Amino acid sequence: DESPLVRRRAAWALGEIEDEGALSPLERAVRDRDASVRRTAVWAMGEIESARAVPMLRSALGDSDAAVRRTAIWAVGQIEDASGVEVLAPLVKDTDARVRRMAVWALGEIESSRAVSVLAPAVRDSDRDVKLTALWALGQIEDGAGVDVIAPALKDGDAEVRQMAAWALGQIEDSSAVRSLTPLLKDPEADVRVIAAWALGQIESGSALSALEAARDDGSPAVRRAVQWAIRQIDD
Repeated sequence: DESPLVRRRAAWALGEIEDEGALSPLERAVRDRDASVRRTAVWAMGEIESARAVPMLRSALGDSDAAVRRTAIWAVGQIEDASGVEVLAPLVKDTDARVRRMAVWALGEIESSRAVSVLAPAVRDSDRDVKLTALWALGQIEDGAGVDVIAPALKDGDAEVRQMAAWALGQIEDSSAVRSLTPLLKDPEADVRVIAAWALGQIESGSALSALEAARDDGSPAVRRAVQWAIRQIDD
């Protein structure tokens, strides 16, 4: 149809149907001359949630329209297929921090161990939100290979970054993280100490007990409760 409004509504309707049979017409719509049609087609592919759509979305990730690119990143994350790691990888180093953050978020949604090495630069990103999202993504992936990627963030000057890094290591539950986590029981921020204790309880490694015992008398009631819980988790 000659009307962009009609084509956009058609793409929207195909997304609402959520059927793989709609992918072929949507692939054509992703190349439409009107950006609003392309954006709606990309959204529709995300709604269908088929791995077949991932290679079709590759061109949209490089679209000249920023809204189309952001929607394409969302769609790849929504599909949650490991093949999306490859198409998202270049965007982790994009010049636009908003694009980097969305790409990192999508990798966390996909939860593939293949994304761990891709996320490593994002943990060192100069943008705080990108860094926090990368740590969240690594926690979502829950792969032991992420421990070494996350560990340097435990020494970050930003308390929220240290807290998120500790949370991610607790999610991964790998005993190799204990050595890096125990110093956080003496962090100047109580919120960081709480999450460090929780993470050690999640890991349930006896090697953390001596550090946890030393933290029983922490000045913060919240930290003391977290420490006691962690010790019970390990003893049980």
